[in-house]
Amino acid sequence: MAAKTVTIESKDYVFSTIREAQKYYDAIVKELFEANLTLTTGQDFEDLKWVYTTYCSYTKHNLDKLGEYDIIGVKGIRTIREKGGQYVPTECCAIIFSDGSEADFYTDKAIKEIALKQNPR
Repeated sequence: MAAKTVTIESKDYVFSTIREAQKYYDAIVKELFEANLTLTTGQDFEDLKWVYTTYCSYTKHNLDKLGEYDIIGVKGIRTIREKGGQYVPTECCAIIFSDGSEADFYTDKAIKEIALKQNPR
């Protein structure tokens, strides 16, 4: 089976595999978490915002919130995630909306979903 590419339209870039895209954005999220930074501008912010909104539009997730409020920031957080029957701490994004609320966001899951939609069987 051929590897699925992932096109990130906010920067007009094509990753040759899902894993390559996941590793790239995982590194950004990890850096945000470790440095306790919140992105509000720049290419990484635009990319993560595009990934989140595209994922939400494909999965019909959080569309009411996206229709009502702007995304004003992205930060890295630590949360607990089930993986293979185990609960492990992991870094993920928190999308910050203009009303002050936040939504957890896993870039690896979103990128996989985007790749599946971009590369239907």
